[in-house]
Amino acid sequence: MKKVLCILICAMIAVLSLSACGGQSASDGHIIYAIDENNGDSITATFFSTDSDEKLEVKMTKQETTEKGTQFAAKANTAKFDRVIFTVGDKTTEELSFNDYVEGWVLGSNHFYPYDTGYPEPEYKRVSFDYENRKKDILIWTPDTYDPNGSEKYSVIYMTDGQNLFKRQATSYGSWGVAESVRAMNVSNGNPCIIVGIENADGWRDNELTPDLGEVQSGNVDNSSYKEGHGEYFSDFVVNTVMPYINENYNVYTDREHTHICGSSSGGIECFYIAMEHPDLFSSVGALSPAFILYSDQTWVEYLSKKDFSKNAPFIYLYCGNAKSDNLEQMLYTGAVTMPENLKKIGYPADKVTIKLYDDGVHNEMYWRAVFPDYLKYAFPKQNATIDEK
Repeated sequence: MKKVLCILICAMIAVLSLSACGGQSASDGHIIYAIDENNGDSITATFFSTDSDEKLEVKMTKQETTEKGTQFAAKANTAKFDRVIFTVGDKTTEELSFNDYVEGWVLGSNHFYPYDTGYPEPEYKRVSFDYENRKKDILIWTPDTYDPNGSEKYSVIYMTDGQNLFKRQATSYGSWGVAESVRAMNVSNGNPCIIVGIENADGWRDNELTPDLGEVQSGNVDNSSYKEGHGEYFSDFVVNTVMPYINENYNVYTDREHTHICGSSSGGIECFYIAMEHPDLFSSVGALSPAFILYSDQTWVEYLSKKDFSKNAPFIYLYCGNAKSDNLEQMLYTGAVTMPENLKKIGYPADKVTIKLYDDGVHNEMYWRAVFPDYLKYAFPKQNATIDEK
């Protein structure tokens, strides 16, 4: 009798698991949440892969409604899929990151943001430094759990365009939502991390975020502001001013394993340059929609071939979109897709380079927000959460 009762209970649990997850068992992977701020009745999640044509469509399970919206849940295998699209009524989102570090996404009428418990507006500290003949501010975000008097150490991600990283009204496309993404990552991997954003909002942005590697290629846009760039000065500022300040005033690891750098567009090429100049200081670089096209492939190969990556080779995460509606992103796409080949030519370790291409990706904070959690997955691989996929 006891044996029969046990079998019945197990069967009931299995049925409940299947119905709660759109027909998938608990062994199929990672739960992702979607909060509909408009309190719709249903959401469909479609999971994709950048490495295959495999696709999975799941009707999400409706959970609870709060003042923030109606929450839905679905489950998919992060070993098979790394993107998700949500369909709410007759609207679909862009392709958003899906991995063990992504708790979910908050969906509004014209926006989406990484979901994390509480969903508060990120707060940060502003510090000003002398920079050439002016002042430059850095914005420092720490998790709510950060204790300045504690003994726990934190990893650091240094990022360009700090003015667009945190405030959700930073641009007409919103912000990068980096604090929300890192909060969610911390829940999954227990590796605490702070973000140091460096502002680049003034008229010197193009010049200060362009390394001077030689002749700037002429293209379909005015390139005068990129010539004789001051990228070397900016690199020195990050390494010799900003990093020592953070190391002295915050509970952070000072080794390369816990130090990362990331940026987009001009910030993407500059962060790549900084990591290549200082491979002993950074374990990863995220270059999103990078302006590699400013220099020819030959110039890049000549520059990279002079570097020694035999002891330290930062992991390089490259992303670019290719939307037909965005001429700038399409132009940058050309330089992004050839960079892995340039690195291969100089003997850079193949397992230290990945490139993610989104056919519909455009050149703005909205898409970088969608992609940033995917970069985190590669930047913090040792802390990647494990799930039962048997």
